Amino acid sequence: MKANRTKKHREGFILVVVLCTIIMLGALLFGFNGESRDNLLAADALKISAQALSCAEAGLNIAMAALKRSDAERWGLMGLLIGEKEIALADGTCLVTVCEESGKLNLNLLKTSEGTPDRTRIDQVLRLIDLLNRSDLHNSTIGYGLIPAIIDWIDSDEETTSLAFVAHDNRGAESDYYRDLDPPYRCKNAPLDITEELLLIKGITPEVFERIRDYVTVKGDGKININNASQLVIESLSENMDTALARMIVIRRREKPFSSLAELRDIPGMTAVAYQAIKRVATVRPQDNYYQITSRGSAAGSDQTIVTLIQRKANANKLEMIQYKEL
Repeated sequence: MKANRTKKHREGFILVVVLCTIIMLGALLFGFNGESRDNLLAADALKISAQALSCAEAGLNIAMAALKRSDAERWGLMGLLIGEKEIALADGTCLVTVCEESGKLNLNLLKTSEGTPDRTRIDQVLRLIDLLNRSDLHNSTIGYGLIPAIIDWIDSDEETTSLAFVAHDNRGAESDYYRDLDPPYRCKNAPLDITEELLLIKGITPEVFERIRDYVTVKGDGKININNASQLVIESLSENMDTALARMIVIRRREKPFSSLAELRDIPGMTAVAYQAIKRVATVRPQDNYYQITSRGSAAGSDQTIVTLIQRKANANKLEMIQYKEL
């Protein structure tokens, strides 16, 4: 009897061990299946993301082809050069925007080569700030202080700039200001390389940056291309320029781009004073052309965006990629 009980206990123990082993194996198998499923989903997401990036790269290549070709219109690419264009691809779509930087205010030129503030260009940015504040009353006011702060960021000294001709918010910032931030860093004291660098400068919050980014650049000779500048930039060029006159210039160039600045004199409402002021700061033929290409690729619900800065020299039909960023 005792032997039978021992045998039964042994069999029961073995059964428990077998059941525990089965449960453990089941748990391991369940975990393995879950991990495999997660890996498959991750691989599928990576594949879709790669397809979206390929679509964005395709859009970038198409835009560069449009910039290279003198016969862009015949190839159906002219739409890229005048705004936003959606292109259907085999694996998805891409939305391409080409923006010529010569139609924007160059912030690296707020100081002259002699190291003094450039009053003409500073006044242009001051007027742009006023126009932006008036056009969007729902957002907080953009302060004038970002101008001396930009000047201090791009100049080579550690002397804080103060603009006597600005009544309020007229002081910049040097390294002593930035070292007290968290994390601390030094004032660059060199020209801006990309517009996103503005986010490091005193007074330029992400909100302010989003409001000004389409109107400013860090490239070019500072002459504003009247054929592609926005209405706000055109209006900021002179105190003698008003909204109606800036709008008339935009309407006129839609019919036919200006071939010379002299044609501006035929615009209704253009005064001799306004024309002379624009003539000093504008052009219809930039020395070097800079283009910002934004290409957003989409595939199966996934989006990938590429932003690049392209330079094309006026004396050579050659493109050079200066900046490349995947967002």
